[in-house]
Amino acid sequence: MMLPSNWTASATQGELELTSSSPVQSVIASDWWNATVESGKVVLKLTKNIDRPSKFIIETNSTEVTYSYKMLINDTTYSGRIVPDTGNEESHYVKWTDGKEKAATAFIPENWSADMQIIRPYKSMTGFVFFARGSDHTLVYVFQPLMPIHLLPDDSLCKSIQLCSGLVSADKVRELSFGNAPVMISAAKTPEQYFTSEIMPVLRKNLRSYTVESAASTYALMMGDNSTNLSLTPAYDIKYSFYSDGKQVDGRAMVFTRNYTSDDSGIWNGFIVGVESLDKNFDSTFQQAAVTLLTLRFDGKWLDAERKVLMNNANASHELENISALMANSTLDDFNVIASTAAHKMVRTYNDTMIAGFVDTATKQELHLPLFPDSQHWYLDNDQLLGRKAGRNPMNANTLEILFS
Repeated sequence: MMLPSNWTASATQGELELTSSSPVQSVIASDWWNATVESGKVVLKLTKNIDRPSKFIIETNSTEVTYSYKMLINDTTYSGRIVPDTGNEESHYVKWTDGKEKAATAFIPENWSADMQIIRPYKSMTGFVFFARGSDHTLVYVFQPLMPIHLLPDDSLCKSIQLCSGLVSADKVRELSFGNAPVMISAAKTPEQYFTSEIMPVLRKNLRSYTVESAASTYALMMGDNSTNLSLTPAYDIKYSFYSDGKQVDGRAMVFTRNYTSDDSGIWNGFIVGVESLDKNFDSTFQQAAVTLLTLRFDGKWLDAERKVLMNNANASHELENISALMANSTLDDFNVIASTAAHKMVRTYNDTMIAGFVDTATKQELHLPLFPDSQHWYLDNDQLLGRKAGRNPMNANTLEILFS
């Protein structure tokens, strides 16, 4: 315990009596206090006034000890209770690796599971669906992109191959050697427009109790694009709820849309990143989910190999050659951007939480991690990530050296 210096700087008399809920073994105090243990009580008497903080160390055999105290400073008496902060709060995460293609890794909470489905709906485009699950409706998800993909209206495509407006069936797409999933011919939409016109009807169809509690159009700082220029992207920040098995589930999601154009051709995609849990557990779940989303990253060699395949497929359809090339050149670029951008925006706007950049002193790998009250200090031990409230380095763990906050 510590007593600020302004309590003792001008004190002519000072005494502190502590009654412990557990037996006291010993007590140590700053030199200007006389410390004794008397019948289970700690008695501290000020021997001289001094303008320095006073420190007290009490040894007990309990990790849940509390104290009641009476303190006399000059002619004033104070009393109350002290509940020590043991600093034992810890959050444990394990490194997950995509088991199918080794495409991505992330740190997920202990006892959670994760799965990634790489999707290839069109010959020159790759996407993915990522889930991390805990118990009792706990879920982290990334849909990148949401399907179907959207092609911007093009008079030449409309006249030559009848891709004019609305939904184009998967059968028609296969005829064009473009892929195996339908496409939508549609002008670009903002994230809010996309959510309300296309995502919301699907959600309401499958979750009749789905309710948007609050939503706002905003801008998110782009992350993970390896650019030195700061840029913002439009986003739609949603808080929602629904009932499942008679229990209320709360959620938060970020929706993005991204446009790509080349000459007269263009495509745009919709993306959604979110977190769900029972309403009573949402705060703790969000803190865990934040680590997973911030550490989700794709393997560089896998991305390079995938890009080569897409470029080779880009000329598969003569009619859609420009669209295919646009897909092959752009859609993989978002793999390291969307989830990271959403995570940074959601965390920084959650009780003004800070995010710190760390580097593993052993591997030089950089990680961005949240500084929540119970995870102010981070340590990495091979595939184990540990967040602690107290800054004590566990045995055999590498210190993550802070880069920024």
